[in-house]
Amino acid sequence: MTDRLENYFPGLEGVYVNESGMSFVDGQQGKLYYCGYSIEDLAANCNFEHVAFLLLYKRLPTRGELETFKEDLIRERYLDPHLKAIIVLTPKEGHPMAVLQALLAQLAMHDPELADRSIEAKRRKAMRIIAKMPLVVTYFDNLRGRERTVVRRNDLSHSANMLYMLTGRVPTPEEERIFDVALILHMDHGCNNSTFTARVVTSTEADLYTAVIAAVGSLSGPLHGGANERVIEMLEQIEDLSQVEPFVENMIKEGKKIMGFGHRVYKTLDPRATVLRRMAEDLAKERHDDHDLAKAIRFMEVTRKKLDEMGKTQIWPNVDFFSGVVYKALGLPKDMFTAVFAIARVVGWVGHHFEQMENNRIYRPRLAYIGRELGSPYVPLEKR
Repeated sequence: MTDRLENYFPGLEGVYVNESGMSFVDGQQGKLYYCGYSIEDLAANCNFEHVAFLLLYKRLPTRGELETFKEDLIRERYLDPHLKAIIVLTPKEGHPMAVLQALLAQLAMHDPELADRSIEAKRRKAMRIIAKMPLVVTYFDNLRGRERTVVRRNDLSHSANMLYMLTGRVPTPEEERIFDVALILHMDHGCNNSTFTARVVTSTEADLYTAVIAAVGSLSGPLHGGANERVIEMLEQIEDLSQVEPFVENMIKEGKKIMGFGHRVYKTLDPRATVLRRMAEDLAKERHDDHDLAKAIRFMEVTRKKLDEMGKTQIWPNVDFFSGVVYKALGLPKDMFTAVFAIARVVGWVGHHFEQMENNRIYRPRLAYIGRELGSPYVPLEKR
């Protein structure tokens, strides 16, 4: 039946399902824009709060609006005792993404405005979600075998406080800047899988929490947000630069997927990867340690050469390739990488939730049936 379908698009590749003013991904030129502004300009001039405001309101804030936005986020930077008690009971071997999904459901059930569907209430809930997601994962991380418990610092920015709670020390201005940039680069990216998931759930008129919880589940997959963890696991198998080429050759020979390479939209280098590589270089200089970066760059060069030789000229490093290198250099636990991705991308999910509700129509695609012949005779149980 599939062969006779004109509107059959596996993976919905190239299909436009709605209009959006959030972000634009130029796959041919390797460019990314948030609300019309290039990601390079935003990364060079803004912090997390600045770009979060932009994506939630689709305009840049005034100085006064930005200060109010920061204050509103800090006001929600706490976890109620009952939520902390639930995290204490959470299995410490659990993955942070699973913890995040579970605790978001708890946050929803205890939100006094859960049933309020007004735009004003939704915006307040959005601030709670954005402010509390970092606390959930950092509090969980502090409980699993750490010798310390780090308490939030309301005198720090959103990014600096999260780094502080994960590492136990206040980040340097350079570390804070780099982490800010990393979060900005991950905030939105067109109709990616998790964003599409958030919009599909939103289209049923489900509440904001439900849309975000579903999106977290989507992002946890290794073909989406989970790839940054796999990149570091892959690079950790290589001890020195001399092992890179045979390692890559063996992966290609065995038909293994090279994590951190390739993108459904970009046919050239992912612009976010370019910025993150620069951030990784800055960190290496500050730390006087370029071991991991050197391996990553050599891996990228060898892989690109091998892919070119195979005629695969449009497969380039994506955002996951260098984000893992940056996160590791900042001292983040490896299994926390995808949760950090979620903490950034939630800004985009929330913005898309608002946008979907502005002109909503429930998503209802179809599946091409390829099953048993229609009208097949029923066989009684005793004759099977």
